[in-house]
Amino acid sequence: MARGAWPLILAALGALASPCACLHSTEVHYYTLASKVPAGPPLSGPPQYTVHVAPAAVPETLDRPELVLRVSATELAIDDGHLWAEPLRTGIARAVADRLARQLDGALVSASEQRATPGDVEVTIDVQDLDVRLASGAAIDVAWTIRWAKDGRIRSGRSAGRAHSEGGGSHDAAVAACGVALDSVSDDIARSLRLDYLSRR
Repeated sequence: MARGAWPLILAALGALASPCACLHSTEVHYYTLASKVPAGPPLSGPPQYTVHVAPAAVPETLDRPELVLRVSATELAIDDGHLWAEPLRTGIARAVADRLARQLDGALVSASEQRATPGDVEVTIDVQDLDVRLASGAAIDVAWTIRWAKDGRIRSGRSAGRAHSEGGGSHDAAVAACGVALDSVSDDIARSLRLDYLSRR
């Protein structure tokens, strides 16, 4: 066979192989954490105080784009076809901020990573564990801290949330359960913030 024929043969084989590769590709789904509670009315006047939720600290096993699912007591599965639409540490902070904004009257709540001016209150979140199972739902364990900028007063707590999956074991239902479980944690933080604010008036 002539030496010059090999490039043509390889090109033809490549053209035949390309459609086959597409058959093995999988569709990628993206998810965000969100509260099921509808948004409340916007502030009618200037905020009475501001709250900033810092990006959450998450375990290394969870700090990745893919959903990490609990298979058994000792096994985790990394699902590369189902991804978080944003870093998990950012998504958790945003979901908590959204929930706090619905719970705290008169507060302006944010979760941006960079702020032009410091807020009256800084909320930090340290996720101890996030257990997600397609069949049963999600459970989360969070240590949190509230720090008031004016006098440096700090209140710390630890909260856990659990929610069942309501979608026949789908990924969407599991992520929704994560949001519901996180709402329980956010509600604990909101109650503490509310008590601290009222005690300062």
